[in-house]
Amino acid sequence: MTSLAVVLVLTSGVIHATWNFLVKRSGHKVIFFWAMATVGLIVFVAPALGFALAAGFGWTALGFALGTMVLHAVYGIALTRGYYLGDLSSVYPVSRGMGPALVPLLAVIIFDETVSFEAGIGIALVVFGIYAIHIDSRFWRDVGHPLKALTTPATRVALFTGLVISCYSLWDKAGLDHDIPPMTLIGFTLIGNVLGLTPAILWATDAARLRSEWAAHKVSIVAAGLLAPLGYTLVLIALTTSKVSYVAPAREVGIVLGTAMGVLWLGEGYGLTRIWGSALVVAGVITLALAP
Repeated sequence: MTSLAVVLVLTSGVIHATWNFLVKRSGHKVIFFWAMATVGLIVFVAPALGFALAAGFGWTALGFALGTMVLHAVYGIALTRGYYLGDLSSVYPVSRGMGPALVPLLAVIIFDETVSFEAGIGIALVVFGIYAIHIDSRFWRDVGHPLKALTTPATRVALFTGLVISCYSLWDKAGLDHDIPPMTLIGFTLIGNVLGLTPAILWATDAARLRSEWAAHKVSIVAAGLLAPLGYTLVLIALTTSKVSYVAPAREVGIVLGTAMGVLWLGEGYGLTRIWGSALVVAGVITLALAP
């Protein structure tokens, strides 16, 4: 990875953990996510259109844009459902950890990328760190405990969310390779987020609940609405200069911060194992950053 890509990706990871923390601590996750995506769309729609017009937006670009819109619609639904069911310090690492496990393998197959030995070690450390985060500190000998977590709805949703993340990472990388501007892709991701959750808003929410969530969390909604597209914009820029099989795992440095927020600020359990597991993730990210 280039030095610029490392800085962009690590910054994005911190931003990503921050807005996920804001979603988790909100009162109504679906309303909050829908509202923050709407804020982001209002702010980013004009630049997205401007870049699209400047680049010349043809049918191929439209196809990639519509694909990312659908994938991010599913992502918004899955993510908010996961935060209803489970802790930030468990759902967040599982969903984000699926990418490092799947993206490099799929990138080798789809994009004919190669992964160096050093990068392979880094990816392995990231994945093992995600596993270690879920070892129950009350049962140190039960290293199979994380596998038992697969039986819980929260973990299953988190795993599905991770699969969607790996899919949109690869899809958006392909879109960038077809000269679609990163800002334009961001606009379509936000449209997907908004449209994906709109049926849930119309079906299960009334105006009073919308007003209540806005009144209680309007500062957090605006902050998250700006941070989410900004963070992903940094990732897309990094993808234009580096391999997706390196960028996707390195981005997961946010797992450390997200885990700490859940354990320290939200009072979630498994503190010790989730912290040392996160340290392994950091080691993997550093290894990836230094990989040729």
